[in-house]
Amino acid sequence: MSVASPFFFLFSLFIAAFILLYFFRKQYEQLPVSSNMLWEQVLNERQASPWLQKLQYNLLFWLQLLILVLIMLALTRPYWYGKVPAGDHFILVVDTSATMSAKEGEKTRFATAKEDIFKLLDEIDQQEVTIISTGQKPKIIANHEQDQHALRKAIQELELSYEYDAMDQALELAESLVTTKDSVVHLFSDHVVEEDVASFSEDQSVFVHNYNSQHDNLSLLSFGTAPEGEKVSAVAVIANETDANEQVDLQVMSGETLLFSKKVHVAANQEAVVNMPVLPAHPYYQAVIRTPDDYEADNELTAISTTSYDKVYAVGDVNPFYLAGLQTLGLEVIQVDDVAKIGRDGMVIAEGVSLTQLGEYPLLFIQSEAKKKQKVTETLTAADDPLFTHVDSKKVYIASAFRPLNQEWQTILASGDQPLIQKGTHHGYPIIALNFALSDTDWPLQPGFPLFLYNSYQWLTQQTNFLGYYQPGEEKWLNLGNKQMDLSVFTEDGDNLYTINLAEESFIAPVKPGVYEGIADEQSYYFSVLLDEREKSLEAAPSFAMNPKEAQSREMTENIQDHLWFWLACIALLLLMAEWEVYRRGY
Repeated sequence: MSVASPFFFLFSLFIAAFILLYFFRKQYEQLPVSSNMLWEQVLNERQASPWLQKLQYNLLFWLQLLILVLIMLALTRPYWYGKVPAGDHFILVVDTSATMSAKEGEKTRFATAKEDIFKLLDEIDQQEVTIISTGQKPKIIANHEQDQHALRKAIQELELSYEYDAMDQALELAESLVTTKDSVVHLFSDHVVEEDVASFSEDQSVFVHNYNSQHDNLSLLSFGTAPEGEKVSAVAVIANETDANEQVDLQVMSGETLLFSKKVHVAANQEAVVNMPVLPAHPYYQAVIRTPDDYEADNELTAISTTSYDKVYAVGDVNPFYLAGLQTLGLEVIQVDDVAKIGRDGMVIAEGVSLTQLGEYPLLFIQSEAKKKQKVTETLTAADDPLFTHVDSKKVYIASAFRPLNQEWQTILASGDQPLIQKGTHHGYPIIALNFALSDTDWPLQPGFPLFLYNSYQWLTQQTNFLGYYQPGEEKWLNLGNKQMDLSVFTEDGDNLYTINLAEESFIAPVKPGVYEGIADEQSYYFSVLLDEREKSLEAAPSFAMNPKEAQSREMTENIQDHLWFWLACIALLLLMAEWEVYRRGY
């Protein structure tokens, strides 16, 4: 051990002066007394008392002396050399994808990676650390941080994202943060190979920690359902990535209700297809394979019963501007001459036919009864509604309109008390009614017209109990028909995850795959979070170091450890407080 400022050892002269001061601190005056009997008794008691009691008579002196010695030692800044990892800036890239949830012995790969990071942080001393988590978009969760407490907290709070890792983007971000040749990159993943880090410079040290001790995995590759009358059929595909024949228990459930169960034999490194011709109708289905493999995230898939509205059926004499606008949205528009030919896989746009002729499906209805036309004389006013998102109604001119078919429908656009656009339900399905002919307006010439068609399609097709399929953590804006609606998201077990306001916040899917329920305005909506297809296979690679000679030569280095002065100063401060208490008590 050495000292950085030996000059402060001269402070010992002051300590010596302090000791001498105690020798001459009291001056006694000689006085004649009649008897010293009582004094002799006191002296005898002091000599017979324990050493600790003797010490308290000089406790103030010893405390002050110790405080001065500690202050002197702190000022000299003692230090010693210790072994620490080489480098002045450590960049840690942590894989948070679903495959890191695979077991690595008794723990998951992710838990083992976090333990290794904590060990690395124990060795780092006053060096900067940057932590990057992978995902569809890599995130910097600590940037040039030196505070060990903040670093440990960031790693402790880091959780699996279950997203595809997009390692190439994370490595590009790490490479951009390499500012000096003394920067060291550590990757904690399970499948990074040398080609992935080839873009780093030749003298850059990169340590890749891959976790790949076990590879036993059976996965549920796909699961889907299709309506068959009042029943539902389903099919599942199971993959065996092991070198041995396996038997798994395939179960299909809806909540806690078991709908199907079968033991399936899957040959080594092969796939098995399981058909389920008859399942009872339920809002959603969960397929699960029960097997003791190392990777459980790919053992479950969900399918939600819903009608997919990916087509538009045009009935009657629909104005070509409507059809062209819908086609620009990428929708398949099918013209039918008979309402009986309308399929169940699309919404309907109708003009020139009676509303009573139309059945049960999402409907965009345009009135065409010329005898009921009325002139539009007052200014148009639009309600604050999702149908008019980014649509400027003030620039729209409408010469005449029809009387509304239903006064109870919600008015979205009006001229005074005259409803021009309404929305509501017809036969239990959503409907948007336009009470004017397109030939009586200049709206198709306005940029807001295709936007209105898009908003209408979104509203008509989303008025079901299905919000869609999402990737873990996927973000998007939802339109459920009421811009001020709050959406509460619940797990299958009924635990509330969060509540968002659809007018102010975008919807972010949960990270863990499974089926979820959203409740808004007392209506239930189901949605499913699915694992990325690239995360359904356990790819693994061995650990390695890029530029091994450079990395090994810089693996550990000596570093000055000079933090002892801080603790010496803290002890001196505590003793100073104790000294004050001794002085106050009068020892």
